[in-house]
Amino acid sequence: MAADLSPTLSKSIFEGAGGSYGTWSGADLRLLTDAKLGGGKLVLKPLGLALPHYSDSSKVGYVLEGRAVVGLTLYGETKQRILLLEKGDVVALVMGSLTWWYNEEEDSDFSIAFLGDTATAVRPGDIAYFFLAGSGGVFGGFSTEFLSRACGIREAEAEELFGSQPGALIVKLQQKLPGLRASRADGEGIVVNAERVAAEINVKSGGVAASVTSDEVAALGGFGFSVGLTRLEPNAMRLPGFFADAAVQLIYVAKGSGRVQIAGTDGNRALDAEVKEGYLFGLPKFFAMSVIAGGEGMEWFSIITSPRPAFEQLLMGRTSELNMLPSHVLEASLNVTSDLVKLLKTNGSAHDVFSPPSKT
Repeated sequence: MAADLSPTLSKSIFEGAGGSYGTWSGADLRLLTDAKLGGGKLVLKPLGLALPHYSDSSKVGYVLEGRAVVGLTLYGETKQRILLLEKGDVVALVMGSLTWWYNEEEDSDFSIAFLGDTATAVRPGDIAYFFLAGSGGVFGGFSTEFLSRACGIREAEAEELFGSQPGALIVKLQQKLPGLRASRADGEGIVVNAERVAAEINVKSGGVAASVTSDEVAALGGFGFSVGLTRLEPNAMRLPGFFADAAVQLIYVAKGSGRVQIAGTDGNRALDAEVKEGYLFGLPKFFAMSVIAGGEGMEWFSIITSPRPAFEQLLMGRTSELNMLPSHVLEASLNVTSDLVKLLKTNGSAHDVFSPPSKT
């Protein structure tokens, strides 16, 4: 695969007093178009309101900081859900669902990263939004004649109703919205906090990995992908491995920094780069990846295009591909002595996905 896998920051498409929105586009990262994935990042300033909208892509959001009240109307439901999202929450949003986002805090920002499936999007590789209010909203595409008739009001009233909001995407309110009451029940099957997801792998001084599937968030059952939450301890290593089920992984660095290497076809190094908070990069199907965290550690949020990912570890570990090969086959394949093979199998037997920092 000759595509450039270089990690990228989001490109700002809107910035105002109420907040900002940045996106990753298939035009800048070809893997997004090839794998039909997309990403974005929403930041709401105090009293910022993201106007009501729907999206052409099913996606998952991971709350990076702050708290926000979110209105959500799912297709077929007759009552809007009101959610309270907090740092560490994972929320699943089905394409076509109507949402609005509001930061009711007066002294702190709210930010959330989105990763999603753009297979059915207007432009595969990009998540598009359709707003029901503000300049550039969908109602701007209809004449006042149509709008007034649809609403049963006069044309002058329709013009005032749909033409009074000069803002777009995100606006800043002058005072708090009254009467909004979030319900935990409204988030059932849609939201889970990372702290409540059981770790699948937990290596002391190495790292922690957890998967969010339809077992934790029922809405993911219709998405065709799962969510990965990974934390690498300072200077620890995520050992080389790949997904055996042809899954693609899209990764957002939520905290810290590290060095990433990705091995592609024909022994080529497809990527060797330093990444840090805010960067997005991807792992193509069957390519192998390894990460070494920086001095402050590294955390990432990812989606994997498989509901039950089949991760295979290549090096180290009792179940790694090399460790399970018979010693004589390994000696012949690597053209090395039995002592080196024994060293490899002995030293690597205790490691599972993560390796603590080297003591040397």
